[in-house]
Amino acid sequence: MKPQAQKKPVTDKIHKQRVQSVAGTMAIEGLTLSEASRRNLDRYASGQANFQQIMAELKAKYQRAE
Repeated sequence: MKPQAQKKPVTDKIHKQRVQSVAGTMAIEGLTLSEASRRNLDRYASGQANFQQIMAELKAKYQRAE
């Protein structure tokens, strides 16, 4: 596994602009940004969770019980 590069902190204003950009791009395609997706974006941007953690949580949530 590659070591994670240090990220520069993102201001709240920049984070909100980026989330709005994601939501706008999704709206163009006829999609909406759910509250759960927004929480995951917030967790990722704040450093509370990395991409791998969020993906593992989503896979566990949606994995079919066999």
